[in-house]
Amino acid sequence: MSIIGKKISETRKSKGLTQEELAELSKVNLRTIQRIENNESEPRGKTLILICEALDIDIEDLINSKKQIKDNINSNLVHGFILASKGKRFSANLLETFIYVITVFIPYTIYKTPSLKEFLNNENPIGFGFAAVFGLIVGAIFYPMFKGNLGHRIFGLKVISSETGDDYKKATEGAIRELLKGVFSFFIIPIIWILWDDKNQNLYDKLTKTYVVEK
Repeated sequence: MSIIGKKISETRKSKGLTQEELAELSKVNLRTIQRIENNESEPRGKTLILICEALDIDIEDLINSKKQIKDNINSNLVHGFILASKGKRFSANLLETFIYVITVFIPYTIYKTPSLKEFLNNENPIGFGFAAVFGLIVGAIFYPMFKGNLGHRIFGLKVISSETGDDYKKATEGAIRELLKGVFSFFIIPIIWILWDDKNQNLYDKLTKTYVVEK
């Protein structure tokens, strides 16, 4: 539904009017009202004025809100793709980490730690070296297949070059990006950098010159 069509539909319903009643009040054909609310057409000129008068909607506010939303969408476009939101990137990373913890990290730690006591005391072999090697392997495997990592795949995202907009799908590219991600995961600033960045990039995104976008 278009921005204007959605506003008209919501206002009509909030006033307890049916489409037939709105058509009668505004002197606009019922089929036109239906087409507007079904996003088949957008009201203009006299039709828009009549509907807004019937629903007591300020036309200027309606047009300005449409412009603001369009401007916001355009600001999130890079190379024709919509930037992945901070929330979606966080969710993808969280789910991916959970999957790796269950399937790789816990079994590996238990297997490599000599005793349960040492394991419970957090004396385990997972560190920078493991994170770096694991990142290299994950990036080399998943990027040629998914144009990103496992979390990206699940949430319908992909990684592209910030310079050209090309898909980031080479094994070497993915390996380096995931290596940096794994190593930076031991620090705070490189990971939460995204909270202040207008392009929703972490520090490793900037170093590898990449964006995470909606597919």
